[in-house]
Amino acid sequence: MTNMKRRRHAQTHIEGRTIRNIHGEQGFTLLETTIALLVMLVGALAIGSLFVLATNYNSDAGGRSIALAVAQQQMEELRKTPSTDASLNAGSRTTTFTSGNRQYSIVTTICSTSDCGGSAALKIITIQVSPQTGSRPWARGPVTVISQRATPVLGAYLQ
Repeated sequence: MTNMKRRRHAQTHIEGRTIRNIHGEQGFTLLETTIALLVMLVGALAIGSLFVLATNYNSDAGGRSIALAVAQQQMEELRKTPSTDASLNAGSRTTTFTSGNRQYSIVTTICSTSDCGGSAALKIITIQVSPQTGSRPWARGPVTVISQRATPVLGAYLQ
């Protein structure tokens, strides 16, 4: 009986500690270790590809943010311009802007006719900024800012 107990509960002494092996188990096999490493490798590759994808989306979103900021800045410039200034004449003009190795196309349209909702006293200002680069189609879409600008007109009550 004592021999049987010794076989089932073999003891090993390592650095003053006693380790018991129950039922002859000795640790992981090479096959189990290889499978575990493969599972971890697949997980690491998935996380790595998600990191690259997230970086690309953040970069494209940054480009859209710059396009919106440029459109707002252009609109503020036109809103503070005196109403008699030539830059507020009806028509359309296209310019380009470069920021951080990205190029943007800026189309400014000013309408003072009833065809687009304007009038002699009301101008419709549309600024459309289109990023020329971007890895996704949504990142190259235009950002549009529209505003109305009224021209001060003396009314009949002041005459």
